[in-house]
Amino acid sequence: MSNSSNVIPTLAVVITTYNSPKSLELCLLSLANQTFKNFEVFIADDGSGDDTRDLILRLKRLCEYSIYHIWQPDEGYRKAKINNTVFRQIDAKKHPVIICIDHDVVLHHRFVEDHFRMHYEANFSPLLFMGRRVDLSQAMSESITPENVFEFNRGLQWNLLQSGLKGETKNVFRSVRLDPPEWLSHLMKRDRVYDLLGSNYSITTSVMNEVNGYNEDFASYWGEDGDLFVRVRNSGVKCVGKIGYAVQWHLYHERLEETREHIEMYRKLLKDTQYRRCKNGITKQ
Repeated sequence: MSNSSNVIPTLAVVITTYNSPKSLELCLLSLANQTFKNFEVFIADDGSGDDTRDLILRLKRLCEYSIYHIWQPDEGYRKAKINNTVFRQIDAKKHPVIICIDHDVVLHHRFVEDHFRMHYEANFSPLLFMGRRVDLSQAMSESITPENVFEFNRGLQWNLLQSGLKGETKNVFRSVRLDPPEWLSHLMKRDRVYDLLGSNYSITTSVMNEVNGYNEDFASYWGEDGDLFVRVRNSGVKCVGKIGYAVQWHLYHERLEETREHIEMYRKLLKDTQYRRCKNGITKQ
């Protein structure tokens, strides 16, 4: 590590959720055995019911890390709005880095460490780092329980490998955590980021504030992550990935469909190299 400071900062892990307490429990438990412990969790709750609230209250008592539950009424898909509400509560001095994930993922036990290392080695200069994910089959997803999640998030398991070889689980070999030199990731063109995976990225908090968070004009499913990426990219911020880093497993569920309107909005944004800050974001203009 190249950073000369001995002060280890606290990271903010932001989890977006909506009425999925079973998945959220696995996600939160997978955070309980992380190798890097200096983080706090902010749950961005887009209108979940009492089951989610009760789960969070229970895990607050069980987990060593701090959990903050930020909730808004259910008025349809409003990921952008609830995340901006959370971002307003994050102090860049206390939390210089934000890790954003979704509730429907199980995290490798070195997941937070990997995100931290990328920013630490960059001396916490402006950076967006994106990991990737393994898409689990329905059967594999149902096999993970609160009782075995600590065993599962250690890495590639035999039953998971079998599921991948059968073509049921996608990208199964991403389950293997690696720590290759940067030149190898660059040589294999695996350090390049062309879009944003909203369930697995970290960003310097000051950058998130400068681009004004999520664009709340995206008020239904899809597009808000890509919109954020375009603004970060246009701002000249370094956007990178790394082979084998920040491993997560995505739990199976039926996917929502993006709207034609949002697809067209995003296509236009990709061509706009001057778009660096949205108006309807953390602050309103």
